[in-house]
Amino acid sequence: MARRGWRTKRAKKALTAVVYGVLGRGLVASARLDDRVRDEVRSWPDGTVVTLRIAPFGPQVSWRAASGSLEYLGGAEVASDLLVTFKSVDDAIPLLLGMKPVLGSFAEHRATVRGDLAVAMSLVRCLHIVEGYLFPDIMTRRILPHPAKRRASHLTAYVFLIFRTASLEGAAS
Repeated sequence: MARRGWRTKRAKKALTAVVYGVLGRGLVASARLDDRVRDEVRSWPDGTVVTLRIAPFGPQVSWRAASGSLEYLGGAEVASDLLVTFKSVDDAIPLLLGMKPVLGSFAEHRATVRGDLAVAMSLVRCLHIVEGYLFPDIMTRRILPHPAKRRASHLTAYVFLIFRTASLEGAAS
């Protein structure tokens, strides 16, 4: 029985790693595609590194704000100016799979924040918008009390997510 629990937890961590990859690229794509996200990112101090992590040893995703744009850093271990840590993989999954809204997860104390609270609130606003691009309408109506109006279609957002961030990663290699 204990072995089964270990496998379940491992599967959940693998799932969150995949979702973090999509979310990481989705935020970068939204920062290029949507002026609201772009304006939020421009308000962050230059060089700010933001990380979402799952405690104690779960996956993570990081971004760096530089010259008004956002750079996807992936799951590498980096020094962060803003660190949002979910207390466990079980606390992160409802948010990451669109079963709970970002604001609800914070209100339920499923995550801790270390760093500039103004940047943290800006990140929450960005994630609210990103959810509107990544999740289908039926999900966004259920989890977001007031879904952010998309400035582009889901298809356009997915194209930016897949092709634009892939070309950036190829250039960085």
